[in-house]
Amino acid sequence: MNFSNNLRELRHKQKVSQEDFADFLGVDRKTYARWEDGESGVSSDYLPKIAEFLNVEIGELFKEKPGDIVVNQNDNKECLINAGVFLLINDKEAVDHIFDVIKKKVEKQ
Repeated sequence: MNFSNNLRELRHKQKVSQEDFADFLGVDRKTYARWEDGESGVSSDYLPKIAEFLNVEIGELFKEKPGDIVVNQNDNKECLINAGVFLLINDKEAVDHIFDVIKKKVEKQ
C-alpha cells in the first residue's frame, strides 16, 4: 500500500466523498482525485490537514511495509510527497551526517 491507496482507504473509512474532502482542503476535486490515483504528489503543506481530517498521525498516510526506508535529499521546499517518511531538517550538516549514518548501516547489510 502507498500514500495514494492509504489516502483513499482512510477517506472511505470516514465515509466522505472526494468532493467534500477536497473542499475541506481547499483544492479542486480533480486535484484531490489525482492524489488518490497516484497521478500527482501532494504538497507536504497539506499533510497536517489531511491527517487531522482523517483522524490519524501523518505516518499512517505512508504505511507500506514495515522496515522500508527511503531517503530523499531535496533542496526544493515545494517537495511533493508520494510515499515514505520525511524529515524537514534545515541544517545541512545534520542532513549530511544522517545520510552518512544511513549509508554505513545499509552497506553493512
